[in-house]
Amino acid sequence: MLRPITHRTGSRFTSLLMSCGLVTVETARFDERIRGGFFESGDAGVVVTATSCDRPLFYHECEVLAHFAQKDLVLLRFDPLEGASFDVLLEGSQAWQCNYLAWRRDADDLWLIPAHTEGPFFQLSEKGLDTFQGAPYESGYQRYAGVIRAVETPSFAGRF
Repeated sequence: MLRPITHRTGSRFTSLLMSCGLVTVETARFDERIRGGFFESGDAGVVVTATSCDRPLFYHECEVLAHFAQKDLVLLRFDPLEGASFDVLLEGSQAWQCNYLAWRRDADDLWLIPAHTEGPFFQLSEKGLDTFQGAPYESGYQRYAGVIRAVETPSFAGRF
């Protein structure tokens, strides 16, 4: 059901999972599903998948997967020129939250923030996906400084 992913997409996917605390280095190294762009956590109640396909491709497959798993779903999309973006499908919903960016402060949890500043904010951690109405930043500068596109390197570590 899931399509193969490129090496560059896979490296971003693995980095994302490790930076959120969903997997360890050892798990990421030996889990074939992660290399294929798929991760499911029963404890966190979240499924994370990855693709290099543009929107809206891959939505149907992810909707079926989320319905079957009965969990929130985060879809990492990686474009080598634009970087990483995310689409979120909450458990029980049929409405996608599209075009989110990774955002993080140094030594803080990873957030998914709307690329166009409207919509809910999501915090992705080892505990799962939490939804917030307020932004995790206080100013436009903080918003800009914390955005992670992972174009050149596959890291999702905080920078400010």
